Amino acid sequence: MVIEPVKQNRNFGFVDAKNITMDYTIYPSTIPESQLLRIEEAEKLYHQAFHDGFNGVLSPKALVELIKHAWQWDKNAMFYYYNILRKHELYDKEAEGGEVTMSFTEFMKKYRDQLVDNNGKPLIEPVVFKDEDMEIYLRKKFADLKYPKFAHESWHYCSDILSDNVVWQPCSDEQLEENIKYINYALEGGYHCYENLTAHMLFQQGFHYKDSDHEKINKLTEYRKSLTSENLKLAIDYAKIMAEHSSIIGILRVTEAYLYGLGREQDPVKAYAWSLLSDYARQKLIELDNYLAWDYYELPPVWEYNKQIQTRLKQILTPVQKQAAQKELAMLKTKIIDWNYNHWKREQIDDFHPKP
Repeated sequence: MVIEPVKQNRNFGFVDAKNITMDYTIYPSTIPESQLLRIEEAEKLYHQAFHDGFNGVLSPKALVELIKHAWQWDKNAMFYYYNILRKHELYDKEAEGGEVTMSFTEFMKKYRDQLVDNNGKPLIEPVVFKDEDMEIYLRKKFADLKYPKFAHESWHYCSDILSDNVVWQPCSDEQLEENIKYINYALEGGYHCYENLTAHMLFQQGFHYKDSDHEKINKLTEYRKSLTSENLKLAIDYAKIMAEHSSIIGILRVTEAYLYGLGREQDPVKAYAWSLLSDYARQKLIELDNYLAWDYYELPPVWEYNKQIQTRLKQILTPVQKQAAQKELAMLKTKIIDWNYNHWKREQIDDFHPKP
Protein backbone atom coordinates (compact mmCIF):
# COMPACT_ATOMS: atom_id res chain seq x y z
CA MET A 1 0.00 0.00 0.00
CA VAL A 2 1.49 3.35 -1.03
CA ILE A 3 0.33 6.51 0.69
CA GLU A 4 1.21 10.16 0.65
CA PRO A 5 2.71 11.62 3.83
CA VAL A 6 -0.06 12.72 6.15
CA LYS A 7 1.76 15.85 7.30
CA GLN A 8 4.07 18.37 5.71
CA ASN A 9 7.54 18.76 7.22
CA ARG A 10 7.32 15.21 8.52
CA ASN A 11 10.43 13.76 6.87
CA PHE A 12 12.34 13.36 10.13
CA GLY A 13 13.45 9.81 9.43
CA PHE A 14 15.84 10.20 6.48
CA VAL A 15 13.54 8.17 4.23
CA ASP A 16 11.85 8.86 0.90
CA ALA A 17 8.67 10.57 2.06
CA LYS A 18 7.16 10.77 -1.40
CA ASN A 19 6.45 7.09 -1.91
CA ILE A 20 5.98 5.13 1.28
CA THR A 21 5.07 1.46 1.33
CA MET A 22 3.10 0.95 4.49
CA ASP A 23 4.06 -1.97 6.67
CA TYR A 24 1.43 -2.98 9.22
CA THR A 25 3.55 -5.61 10.92
CA ILE A 26 3.91 -5.36 14.71
CA TYR A 27 7.64 -5.61 15.27
CA PRO A 28 9.30 -6.50 18.56
CA SER A 29 11.45 -3.77 20.04
CA THR A 30 15.16 -3.84 19.28
CA ILE A 31 15.88 -2.43 22.74
CA PRO A 32 17.02 -4.98 25.34
CA GLU A 33 14.09 -6.02 27.54
CA SER A 34 15.78 -4.71 30.69
CA GLN A 35 15.97 -1.22 29.12
CA LEU A 36 12.37 -0.94 27.90
CA LEU A 37 10.30 1.81 29.49
CA ARG A 38 7.75 0.76 32.05
CA ILE A 39 4.31 2.34 31.84
CA GLU A 40 4.94 4.98 34.49
CA GLU A 41 8.46 5.68 33.21
CA ALA A 42 7.18 6.40 29.70
CA GLU A 43 4.48 8.74 30.99
CA LYS A 44 6.95 10.59 33.22
CA LEU A 45 9.45 10.93 30.37
CA TYR A 46 6.76 12.33 28.08
CA HIS A 47 5.73 15.02 30.57
CA GLN A 48 9.38 15.95 31.07
CA ALA A 49 9.89 16.21 27.32
CA PHE A 50 6.80 17.93 25.94
CA HIS A 51 4.28 20.55 27.11
CA ASP A 52 0.70 19.52 26.33
CA GLY A 53 -0.60 23.06 26.74
CA PHE A 54 1.90 24.95 24.60
CA ASN A 55 2.66 21.97 22.33
CA GLY A 56 6.37 22.60 22.53
CA VAL A 57 9.54 20.97 23.80
CA LEU A 58 10.34 21.21 27.50
CA SER A 59 13.50 19.14 27.64
CA PRO A 60 15.44 18.22 24.47
CA LYS A 61 17.36 15.58 26.41
CA ALA A 62 14.16 13.87 27.60
CA LEU A 63 12.61 14.09 24.14
CA VAL A 64 15.67 12.50 22.53
CA GLU A 65 15.31 9.61 24.94
CA LEU A 66 11.58 9.26 24.32
CA ILE A 67 11.95 9.26 20.53
CA LYS A 68 14.82 6.77 20.63
CA HIS A 69 12.50 4.38 22.43
CA ALA A 70 9.52 5.08 20.17
CA TRP A 71 11.55 4.61 16.99
CA GLN A 72 12.77 1.25 18.27
CA TRP A 73 9.23 -0.05 18.87
CA ASP A 74 9.15 0.42 22.62
CA LYS A 75 5.36 0.08 22.88
CA ASN A 76 4.93 2.23 26.00
CA ALA A 77 6.70 5.15 24.28
CA MET A 78 5.13 4.94 20.84
CA PHE A 79 1.81 6.62 21.52
CA TYR A 80 3.36 9.51 23.38
CA TYR A 81 5.35 10.13 20.22
CA TYR A 82 2.12 9.86 18.21
CA ASN A 83 0.63 12.50 20.49
CA ILE A 84 3.50 14.86 19.74
CA LEU A 85 3.08 14.33 16.00
CA ARG A 86 -0.61 15.20 16.27
CA LYS A 87 -0.06 18.32 18.35
CA HIS A 88 3.25 19.83 17.37
CA GLU A 89 1.81 22.01 14.56
CA LEU A 90 -0.25 23.80 17.24
CA TYR A 91 2.96 25.12 18.84
CA ASP A 92 2.21 28.28 20.83
CA LYS A 93 4.96 30.79 20.08
CA GLU A 94 3.74 32.99 22.94
CA ALA A 95 5.26 30.42 25.26
CA GLU A 96 8.79 31.06 24.01
CA GLY A 97 11.08 32.24 26.75
CA GLY A 98 9.21 30.27 29.38
CA GLU A 99 9.29 26.57 30.15
CA VAL A 100 8.97 25.62 26.49
CA THR A 101 12.33 25.80 24.76
CA MET A 102 11.42 25.28 21.10
CA SER A 103 8.98 23.82 18.64
CA PHE A 104 9.15 20.14 17.77
CA THR A 105 10.19 20.97 14.21
CA GLU A 106 13.09 23.10 15.47
CA PHE A 107 14.02 20.33 17.88
CA MET A 108 14.25 17.80 15.04
CA LYS A 109 16.53 20.12 13.05
CA LYS A 110 18.88 20.54 15.99
CA TYR A 111 18.81 17.07 17.57
CA ARG A 112 18.11 14.65 14.71
CA ASP A 113 21.71 13.45 14.73
CA GLN A 114 21.34 12.32 18.36
CA LEU A 115 18.61 9.82 17.49
CA VAL A 116 20.87 6.78 17.37
CA ASP A 117 20.76 3.26 18.81
CA ASN A 118 23.09 1.88 21.48
CA ASN A 119 25.76 1.31 18.84
CA GLY A 120 25.59 4.86 17.51
CA LYS A 121 23.76 3.88 14.31
CA PRO A 122 21.25 6.53 13.13
CA LEU A 123 17.66 5.49 13.75
CA ILE A 124 14.95 5.58 11.12
CA GLU A 125 11.43 6.59 12.05
CA PRO A 126 9.18 3.50 11.63
CA VAL A 127 6.93 3.91 8.64
CA VAL A 128 3.77 3.41 10.74
CA PHE A 129 4.24 6.93 12.10
CA LYS A 130 3.58 8.30 8.60
CA ASP A 131 -0.06 7.22 8.81
CA GLU A 132 -2.10 9.17 11.34
CA ASP A 133 -4.83 6.52 11.28
CA MET A 134 -2.41 3.92 12.65
CA GLU A 135 -2.98 5.02 16.23
CA ILE A 136 -6.33 3.26 16.63
CA TYR A 137 -5.06 0.23 14.75
CA LEU A 138 -1.98 -0.15 16.90
CA ARG A 139 -3.83 0.41 20.15
CA LYS A 140 -6.07 -2.54 19.30
CA LYS A 141 -3.16 -4.67 18.15
CA PHE A 142 -1.11 -3.89 21.26
CA ALA A 143 -4.12 -4.68 23.46
CA ASP A 144 -4.64 -8.03 21.74
CA LEU A 145 -0.95 -8.77 22.26
CA LYS A 146 -1.53 -8.20 26.01
CA TYR A 147 0.46 -5.01 26.41
CA PRO A 148 -1.15 -3.88 29.68
CA LYS A 149 -1.39 -0.12 29.07
CA PHE A 150 -3.39 -0.64 25.90
CA ALA A 151 -5.45 -3.51 27.29
CA HIS A 152 -6.37 -1.27 30.21
CA GLU A 153 -7.60 1.38 27.77
CA SER A 154 -9.43 -1.02 25.43
CA TRP A 155 -12.35 -2.20 27.56
CA HIS A 156 -15.33 0.14 27.45
CA TYR A 157 -18.57 0.82 29.28
CA CYS A 158 -21.69 -0.85 28.03
CA SER A 159 -23.67 2.40 28.33
CA ASP A 160 -22.61 5.98 27.78
CA ILE A 161 -22.38 8.21 30.85
CA LEU A 162 -24.61 11.23 30.37
CA SER A 163 -25.03 14.38 32.44
CA ASP A 164 -28.26 13.10 33.98
CA ASN A 165 -28.59 9.98 36.07
CA VAL A 166 -28.55 6.96 33.76
CA VAL A 167 -29.90 3.53 34.58
CA TRP A 168 -27.32 1.12 33.18
CA GLN A 169 -28.67 -1.11 30.46
CA PRO A 170 -27.86 -4.81 30.17
CA CYS A 171 -24.94 -5.75 27.93
CA SER A 172 -24.56 -8.83 25.83
CA ASP A 173 -22.50 -11.65 27.27
CA GLU A 174 -20.19 -11.27 24.26
CA GLN A 175 -19.48 -7.63 25.08
CA LEU A 176 -18.92 -8.42 28.74
CA GLU A 177 -16.56 -11.27 27.88
CA GLU A 178 -14.61 -8.99 25.53
CA ASN A 179 -14.19 -6.45 28.32
CA ILE A 180 -13.23 -9.17 30.82
CA LYS A 181 -10.52 -10.38 28.43
CA TYR A 182 -8.86 -6.96 28.24
CA ILE A 183 -9.23 -6.27 31.97
CA ASN A 184 -7.52 -9.59 32.69
CA TYR A 185 -4.68 -8.65 30.34
CA ALA A 186 -4.30 -5.38 32.28
CA LEU A 187 -4.27 -7.28 35.59
CA GLU A 188 -1.56 -9.59 34.27
CA GLY A 189 0.50 -6.51 33.45
CA GLY A 190 0.27 -5.00 36.92
CA TYR A 191 -2.89 -2.86 36.97
CA HIS A 192 -5.24 -3.12 39.97
CA CYS A 193 -8.54 -3.04 38.10
CA TYR A 194 -10.25 -5.74 40.15
CA GLU A 195 -13.29 -3.55 40.77
CA ASN A 196 -14.03 -3.27 37.05
CA LEU A 197 -13.34 -6.96 36.55
CA THR A 198 -15.67 -8.15 39.31
CA ALA A 199 -18.43 -5.81 38.08
CA HIS A 200 -18.17 -7.22 34.55
CA MET A 201 -18.01 -10.80 35.78
CA LEU A 202 -20.93 -10.50 38.17
CA PHE A 203 -23.51 -8.21 36.61
CA GLN A 204 -25.14 -7.96 33.23
CA GLN A 205 -24.71 -4.17 33.19
CA GLY A 206 -20.98 -4.42 33.94
CA PHE A 207 -21.32 -2.12 36.98
CA HIS A 208 -21.68 -2.53 40.72
CA TYR A 209 -24.46 0.06 40.62
CA LYS A 210 -27.73 0.20 38.72
CA ASP A 211 -27.32 3.87 37.82
CA SER A 212 -24.64 6.44 37.05
CA ASP A 213 -25.37 8.46 40.21
CA HIS A 214 -24.59 5.41 42.38
CA GLU A 215 -27.93 5.56 44.17
CA LYS A 216 -28.88 1.90 43.80
CA ILE A 217 -26.45 -0.95 44.16
CA ASN A 218 -26.62 -4.31 42.43
CA LYS A 219 -26.93 -7.16 44.91
CA LEU A 220 -24.91 -10.33 44.53
CA THR A 221 -28.14 -12.32 44.19
CA GLU A 222 -28.63 -10.51 40.87
CA TYR A 223 -25.45 -11.94 39.33
CA ARG A 224 -25.68 -12.72 35.63
CA LYS A 225 -27.01 -16.18 35.08
CA SER A 226 -24.48 -17.17 32.42
CA LEU A 227 -21.71 -16.91 35.04
CA THR A 228 -20.28 -20.32 35.90
CA SER A 229 -19.85 -21.40 39.52
CA GLU A 230 -16.07 -21.42 38.99
CA ASN A 231 -16.06 -17.80 37.78
CA LEU A 232 -18.46 -16.78 40.56
CA LYS A 233 -15.94 -18.08 43.08
CA LEU A 234 -13.14 -16.32 41.19
CA ALA A 235 -15.05 -13.02 41.28
CA ILE A 236 -15.35 -13.32 45.06
CA ASP A 237 -11.63 -14.14 45.26
CA TYR A 238 -10.97 -10.85 43.46
CA ALA A 239 -13.42 -9.03 45.74
CA LYS A 240 -11.43 -10.34 48.71
CA ILE A 241 -8.24 -8.85 47.23
CA MET A 242 -10.08 -5.52 46.95
CA ALA A 243 -11.30 -5.86 50.54
CA GLU A 244 -7.75 -6.40 51.78
CA HIS A 245 -6.95 -2.97 50.35
CA SER A 246 -9.93 -1.40 52.18
CA SER A 247 -12.45 -1.50 49.32
CA ILE A 248 -15.93 -1.07 50.80
CA ILE A 249 -17.42 -2.69 47.68
CA GLY A 250 -15.02 -5.62 48.06
CA ILE A 251 -15.99 -6.08 51.70
CA LEU A 252 -19.67 -6.01 50.78
CA ARG A 253 -19.29 -8.66 48.09
CA VAL A 254 -17.52 -11.05 50.47
CA THR A 255 -20.22 -10.38 53.09
CA GLU A 256 -22.89 -11.28 50.54
CA ALA A 257 -20.96 -14.35 49.40
CA TYR A 258 -21.04 -15.85 52.90
CA LEU A 259 -24.59 -14.67 53.52
CA TYR A 260 -26.09 -16.23 50.40
CA GLY A 261 -23.61 -19.03 49.78
CA LEU A 262 -22.55 -17.58 46.42
CA GLY A 263 -18.90 -18.13 45.56
CA ARG A 264 -18.34 -19.29 49.15
CA GLU A 265 -19.93 -21.81 51.45
CA GLN A 266 -22.85 -20.24 53.28
CA ASP A 267 -21.64 -19.12 56.71
CA PRO A 268 -23.75 -16.54 58.62
CA VAL A 269 -21.03 -16.11 61.27
CA LYS A 270 -18.45 -15.09 58.67
CA ALA A 271 -21.05 -12.95 56.90
CA TYR A 272 -21.68 -11.08 60.15
CA ALA A 273 -17.95 -10.64 60.77
CA TRP A 274 -17.47 -9.19 57.30
CA SER A 275 -20.44 -6.85 57.72
CA LEU A 276 -18.85 -5.61 60.94
CA LEU A 277 -15.58 -5.14 59.08
CA SER A 278 -17.43 -2.76 56.75
CA ASP A 279 -18.46 -0.64 59.74
CA TYR A 280 -14.90 -0.73 61.07
CA ALA A 281 -13.48 0.30 57.69
CA ARG A 282 -15.92 3.19 57.51
CA GLN A 283 -14.90 4.49 60.93
CA LYS A 284 -11.21 3.95 60.18
CA LEU A 285 -11.38 6.00 56.99
CA ILE A 286 -13.24 8.79 58.78
CA GLU A 287 -10.58 8.79 61.51
CA LEU A 288 -7.84 9.08 58.89
CA ASP A 289 -9.73 12.06 57.44
CA ASN A 290 -8.67 11.07 53.93
CA TYR A 291 -11.70 11.25 51.70
CA LEU A 292 -9.48 10.75 48.66
CA ALA A 293 -8.88 7.22 49.89
CA TRP A 294 -12.41 6.11 49.04
CA ASP A 295 -15.34 7.10 46.85
CA TYR A 296 -17.45 8.32 49.74
CA TYR A 297 -20.17 9.74 47.49
CA GLU A 298 -20.84 6.23 46.15
CA LEU A 299 -21.28 4.55 49.51
CA PRO A 300 -24.62 5.56 51.12
CA PRO A 301 -26.45 2.64 49.45
CA VAL A 302 -23.69 0.31 50.61
CA TRP A 303 -24.09 1.46 54.22
CA GLU A 304 -27.87 1.01 53.97
CA TYR A 305 -27.61 -2.45 52.45
CA ASN A 306 -24.99 -3.50 55.00
CA LYS A 307 -27.27 -2.31 57.79
CA GLN A 308 -30.08 -4.46 56.43
CA ILE A 309 -27.76 -7.47 56.35
CA GLN A 310 -26.64 -6.88 59.94
CA THR A 311 -30.21 -6.51 61.18
CA ARG A 312 -31.14 -9.81 59.54
CA LEU A 313 -28.12 -11.63 60.96
CA LYS A 314 -28.58 -10.25 64.48
CA GLN A 315 -32.01 -11.83 64.52
CA ILE A 316 -30.82 -15.32 63.61
CA LEU A 317 -27.40 -15.60 65.27
CA THR A 318 -27.01 -16.92 68.80
CA PRO A 319 -24.87 -15.10 71.39
CA VAL A 320 -22.18 -17.75 70.91
CA GLN A 321 -22.20 -17.18 67.13
CA LYS A 322 -21.99 -13.42 67.59
CA GLN A 323 -18.98 -13.88 69.86
CA ALA A 324 -17.37 -16.10 67.22
CA ALA A 325 -18.01 -13.36 64.65
CA GLN A 326 -16.20 -10.85 66.86
CA LYS A 327 -13.17 -13.14 66.96
CA GLU A 328 -13.32 -13.47 63.19
CA LEU A 329 -13.54 -9.67 62.90
CA ALA A 330 -10.39 -9.24 65.00
CA MET A 331 -8.53 -11.50 62.58
CA LEU A 332 -9.91 -9.73 59.51
CA LYS A 333 -8.70 -6.35 60.79
CA THR A 334 -5.13 -7.63 60.69
CA LYS A 335 -5.49 -8.55 57.01
CA ILE A 336 -5.99 -5.00 55.72
CA ILE A 337 -2.91 -4.13 53.66
CA ASP A 338 -3.69 -0.54 52.65
CA TRP A 339 -6.16 2.03 53.96
CA ASN A 340 -5.91 4.17 50.82
CA TYR A 341 -7.93 2.05 48.42
CA ASN A 342 -8.18 4.58 45.59
CA HIS A 343 -4.43 5.11 45.56
CA TRP A 344 -3.87 1.37 45.24
CA LYS A 345 -6.65 1.00 42.66
CA ARG A 346 -5.85 3.93 40.40
CA GLU A 347 -2.23 4.93 40.78
CA GLN A 348 -0.15 1.94 41.77
CA ILE A 349 0.97 -0.49 39.09
CA ASP A 350 2.85 -3.64 40.07
CA ASP A 351 6.38 -3.82 38.69
CA PHE A 352 6.89 -6.05 35.67
CA HIS A 353 9.24 -6.45 32.72
CA PRO A 354 7.72 -4.91 29.58
CA LYS A 355 7.55 -7.24 26.61
CA PRO A 356 9.66 -6.39 23.55
